[in-house]
Amino acid sequence: MKKLIVALVTLMFVALTPTQAQEFQEGVHYRVIGDTPSRAPEVIDFFSFYCGGCYQYAPFSDMLAEEFGSGFNKYHVNIVVPNAAIRDNIQSVWATAIVLGIDEQFKERVFQNHFVRNRMSNSVAELKQIMLDLGVEEEMYNRAANSMQVRSLANRMNSLQRQFSVSRTPTYIVNRKYEMLPGGFDNSSNFFEDYLRLARYLVAKDF
Repeated sequence: MKKLIVALVTLMFVALTPTQAQEFQEGVHYRVIGDTPSRAPEVIDFFSFYCGGCYQYAPFSDMLAEEFGSGFNKYHVNIVVPNAAIRDNIQSVWATAIVLGIDEQFKERVFQNHFVRNRMSNSVAELKQIMLDLGVEEEMYNRAANSMQVRSLANRMNSLQRQFSVSRTPTYIVNRKYEMLPGGFDNSSNFFEDYLRLARYLVAKDF
């Protein structure tokens, strides 16, 4: 009788255990891009203000931010910036917004300008003006833009973009070991929810 009870409990546990490990397959839903994981759980969103797909994925990025908190980082890339005059500076602009603590407001304003009002920003001065319009004082902006903190953050974005060979946006890297693949969810009825479950699964693989 005792063995029967143990067997029944085991069956119940198996029935209630998530099937994520069976659902998510390497090469289909994600690919391995490194051997050594980050020191702590981490999800990096490589995006561009000039990428329509990134605008469409903004709600998903918000879901990741809510789910992983400080373990979520949103890094700008320079590969999807059509204007050469701003391409080399775009990561510094985004780093400045982060350091000033207005990254969310800035992101929403720029996306609205680019993909709702069809008013593309073609210079650092135009993006700076958006920050000023959000209430940042020019002296504060200049101090942040020229700070070591901004230079260091911009360099980190550029370095990781090269390290992970980011060639499209948005690209989501988990624990610096896995790249999430949206193509594996072509038949999903709730793509963002399924993609979030993949992020959870990949984070948990190393921690």
